[in-house]
Amino acid sequence: MAPNFYRPADIVAEAVIPPETGSIISSEAKEAAPSHDRRNSVSHQVAEIIGDNRLMDGISVRSPTYMTQFFNSWRSSLTDTLEKARNTIDEKSSIYYSHERRLTTTVANLHSDPREELLPGLTYSLVAAMSGSVLTKNKHIFARIVAPLALGTMCFSYVLPVTSSNTFDLMFDLEHKAFPRFAQGQLTLFANCKHAVRTTVAASEETSKAISGSLTKAAHLIKEWTGLNV
Repeated sequence: MAPNFYRPADIVAEAVIPPETGSIISSEAKEAAPSHDRRNSVSHQVAEIIGDNRLMDGISVRSPTYMTQFFNSWRSSLTDTLEKARNTIDEKSSIYYSHERRLTTTVANLHSDPREELLPGLTYSLVAAMSGSVLTKNKHIFARIVAPLALGTMCFSYVLPVTSSNTFDLMFDLEHKAFPRFAQGQLTLFANCKHAVRTTVAASEETSKAISGSLTKAAHLIKEWTGLNV
């Protein structure tokens, strides 16, 4: 029979671990208790500093109460701070992504007609604005400011009609939110101008009809009196 060099280890018999029914002998450290004895009094003071002796899974552990309370308080404070910081970051990130999404959607909605060529149109508008600046180089400061804006805006409205309309609507919405009274004044002025134009057109049509009727009557009278076909 071959020798067995790998014998099975009996960890209970070799006292590696205590048996289930065995007893655990505590260390010689004694629980501090108040006493009139000076030695016990010193032991009590030491126990208050380093903590009471407790057996946890066969291991003697000392945990001072003040240190446990300190770390619990510190851990709670740190956890609350981190939680507030995380909530703040989430809130700010949500606001940022909301504004970013709104901005990208607004910019995408400005160029809603794919038939309009955006880059050439903007180039033409820029050239028109620069032409206005060149034409009013030696003019009054008011003309040098108004001319480039007017020419650039008119060119922008001509070459990119849908994009310019969307842009003007967006600018008016922003103006209405920031300056509601000024925007309302613009609406009132626009309505008055529109009404004046309609009144002028209607009056012009009536005047034209009246003049045309008078000319027709005059031609008819001349024809009757003179026999001439006017």
